[in-house]
Amino acid sequence: MKYVKETFERLSRGGFISSDSSQERDKHIFMDIEDHLTDYQQYFAQIGFMLEQGNGYFYFSRKENKVQVVDKLQRFGHWIDILDFLKAWEPAFGPGFTFSEAALTIKIEADIDLQQKASELYEKKDKYPEIVEKLVDEMQKMGFLELADEKSGLYKVVAAYSYLEEMVNLITIDASDEISQ
Repeated sequence: MKYVKETFERLSRGGFISSDSSQERDKHIFMDIEDHLTDYQQYFAQIGFMLEQGNGYFYFSRKENKVQVVDKLQRFGHWIDILDFLKAWEPAFGPGFTFSEAALTIKIEADIDLQQKASELYEKKDKYPEIVEKLVDEMQKMGFLELADEKSGLYKVVAAYSYLEEMVNLITIDASDEISQ
């Protein structure tokens, strides 16, 4: 367990550690967690965090009451909008996909549907380059993508992005919850 501090710092803020990171340090952290998973899980359980493993990524979860879960689902609506926007832009968007901010901005400027979706992502941003910059920054901070090539401005979507897709797939609307009119 060489990376307890780094793991806690990243995951306690809601981030992820992905197996396919292009950062050597992140790869070492992932491999150490994988090699000592039970030890890490037991360590973090003592302070109320559950270390979870997805398909190529790690994250923290916590036991929460229903009010906290409802609040979290409401906040997750923003991520659903982001996924909808990204899949409208490029249906193949997912782990391993690479792109540049410039390419995304150009596509938005040429597509009315993307313009509408982009303008709904961030209320205080009205220029497409600003929206793209905010989106990339937010996804980078959460650990869903990383800068793969600084020189060309190329970003890579990492395995943790699958978490978002999996969460959306888990959401179902119960017909009994619908209000009849």
